Amino acid sequence: MTELGNIQYNTQGEKPSSGYQIVRVRNINNAKEVLDNFKEAVLTFLKNKTLSDEDPKWEKLLPQGIVNKLKQLNSEDKKYDELLKSISFSIYKFQKIKEWEWYSSLETEKGFDIVVKGKFNAGQFINFIHCQNVPLENIRIIDDDKQEIYEIKTIKDYTSYKVLK
Repeated sequence: MTELGNIQYNTQGEKPSSGYQIVRVRNINNAKEVLDNFKEAVLTFLKNKTLSDEDPKWEKLLPQGIVNKLKQLNSEDKKYDELLKSISFSIYKFQKIKEWEWYSSLETEKGFDIVVKGKFNAGQFINFIHCQNVPLENIRIIDDDKQEIYEIKTIKDYTSYKVLK
């Protein structure tokens, strides 16, 4: 199945035999909305790969639940929470350094898992999850091959002082 198909149809936490990571998000009240927005963002990217990262169309194509929140962040927020990126920078990262492929997802009570083949490059791609008021302390990357769990840190998580509408 293609990556587009995996996003849409592999929703039971299916795992490849090896070479995968799990993006685990827990303890959030709007988990389904966050997962759906992230799925839609990845689907949008895959369907529009050739569109320039600088094209203003991205703001209309991407889920408004992500775009509107990113627009509320100021330079101070981005200075201390270095995982926050502009839309064009995030798209640039998708186009240039995406080393993973969506394999499946799984909704849980107040959370979700995303299983990816390859390395998720969390520092580059967590932006579209984190900007939806998801504290970094609620996100873990689990590397199946190494049996390691990675926490994601920044100088100051914007969710500790601001809620985006």
